[in-house]
Formats: sequence, structure tokens, C-alpha cells
Amino acid sequence: MFTNRLHWTLTILLLVAVIGLILKSLSPPKEINSIGREEIHLMVSEAIENRARQEARDAYQKIEREYALAEEETLSVLQYGDGSARINMQMFSDIECPICRKMHPVLKQIVDSSQGVINWEYRHFPLAQHNPAAAVESQAIECIRESYGNRNAWVMLEVLFNKTLSNGKGVDSLPAIARSYGMSGSLIENCLASDGHKEKINSDYELGRGLGINATPAIRITDRKTNKTILVRGYKTPEQLLLVISELLK
Repeated sequence: MFTNRLHWTLTILLLVAVIGLILKSLSPPKEINSIGREEIHLMVSEAIENRARQEARDAYQKIEREYALAEEETLSVLQYGDGSARINMQMFSDIECPICRKMHPVLKQIVDSSQGVINWEYRHFPLAQHNPAAAVESQAIECIRESYGNRNAWVMLEVLFNKTLSNGKGVDSLPAIARSYGMSGSLIENCLASDGHKEKINSDYELGRGLGINATPAIRITDRKTNKTILVRGYKTPEQLLLVISELLK
């Protein structure tokens, strides 16, 4: 009897407490009444911005997990996959090039499925008709590689391929994009203003020109064991590229 009475008493007290919390949540705090429309608008705007930043960072982290084969350290060149892999795919690419954007996941798929036999080296080849956007985007990637490491540079490379309007139209603001993904917008802005990586980009470009490349995408595939190379131009499917690699290995 006593146990039943105690049970009902506790149940009633719990219900009263829950109802009290509900009523309290429905009643606006007194402070809200004293807040003006501008303050409320500012609060809502900040909440929306915070949500957008969090969503951007979540999206960035998702891409970062997909690029697990890219070393995190800062390397002298953008490299995806095992640096000692027998087959090296040296891709000359332009972020403003629509076909390069289409080829980007193809090379990633090949490296991901190669079990360490193939790696991918990204070389900048901004085309004149796509400048200044293409050259500036290449410089931004090098700024990120230098300050945030190889893997973050690969992640931002994919982000820019997805965000650019292509064919020289570029993106709205590289510092703003970097900031939305948790990087320092001012660092990217200052790095772009310094022209510190133009020599690296020009070096990649001249390397490609020396190979007879005048358009993107172009991929020099090398068997490091035999030093045999094949230059592939234009869009290729994964099957076509693997066929070229198999010919190289014969």
C-alpha cells in the first residue's frame, strides 16, 4: 500500500515538473520583450551564418575522408597515393577546364582501386583563355598546400572544381570560400597578394610545354621501373587509361 502511494506521488510530482517546464518554454523570457527588431534580425542572421559554416565544414570533412590516400604533410608537389608507386600519372590540369573537372574523379578512381601501384601527381597548367581566374585558383591551391598541407590542398582542389563556373568565369571569392571551410581567409588573401607561388605554377606550365602540351587535360604516365612514358591527351574513361597503363607495363 505504502509502495503504491509512493509510486503515485512520484508520478504526480514528475508530471507537474514536466508541465512546468513546458509552460516555461512557451512563455517568452522577459528580456525578449525589450529586444528590438534590429537585434532580433542580427541574432537570426548570426544563427543562419553559423549553421551555414557548420554545414560547409561538415561537407569539407566528408571530402577530406574521401581523400585519405593523400598524405597530410606539406609536399613539394600535389600528390595523391603512394609516393613510391610504380606507375605515376602526372596530370596537367586547369581548374577552369570543364573536361579537367570531368577527368578529376576518373584519376581518383584509378588510384583508389590500384592497391598502391598507381599514384597521381597534379600539375598546374592554367590556359591563357581561362586567365586570370585559372592562374589565381592555382595559386590559391598552392597557398593552401603550403599552409595546410597536401591533403587539404586536394580537398580544396575538388571544392573549386565543384564551385567554379568554368571557362574563366571563376568563383566569387577565394578567401571567403577558404573561410567558410574553417581556414584563414586573410591568410589566403595575403598569400594571393604576395604572388609567392607564381614561380611554381610557371614551372609546372613550362614543364608541360616542354612535353608538347598545349591543352588540358594531358597526362604523362610513367613506369618508374622501366622509365617508359606515354602522353595521353583529352578526356579518357577509366577503362581507356587502364588499357594505356597495361600497354606500358608490357
